[in-house]
Amino acid sequence: MSLDELFRRTRSVQASLKTLTASFTETSVSTLLREPVVATGTLVGAIPLRVVMQYERPVPKTVALDQRWMVLAWPGRAEIEKVNIAAVQSRVQKYFVDVSPKQLQESFVATLSQARPEDAYRLDLVPKRKQISEGVTRVQIWIDPGSLMMTKMALSFAGGDAKTLELRDIKINPRIDESAFALLGRAGR
Repeated sequence: MSLDELFRRTRSVQASLKTLTASFTETSVSTLLREPVVATGTLVGAIPLRVVMQYERPVPKTVALDQRWMVLAWPGRAEIEKVNIAAVQSRVQKYFVDVSPKQLQESFVATLSQARPEDAYRLDLVPKRKQISEGVTRVQIWIDPGSLMMTKMALSFAGGDAKTLELRDIKINPRIDESAFALLGRAGR
């Protein structure tokens, strides 16, 4: 499959996506740590962009985000942390979401591969622009060939750190109660 065809097919799936739930494993590798930190949990998401990640291990916490804010909360603590991520979200939209395959290839060396028909497609993105590569040196995205949903994303950072997010038990368009996103409302946005 070509990059153009994958884009065309995934755009139609994205257009029908309203909600999503999944379990996740997040692996963080840091040059400051001896061992990777492996976290597990569940996530819920809805359009317009609202995502809540409920971390179960190793440290329980909740991370909620939308187009403008990331809110962090920990069980047993009254305070929450709120970070304005509007500029970051704008860059993500500009370079990854609101782009055609041609525009993506203007900013990244993009390689699409699939070892066997039943394997996930893997999109490798290596930044061409210094402005991007000073932060992220490589992005890898695995896409399920049946559902055309992302199942894994790996980010490599300029300082040698890395983060991988793997999704499983993905459910597309389940009913999600608005209370799932209450933390975003508590942030006093």
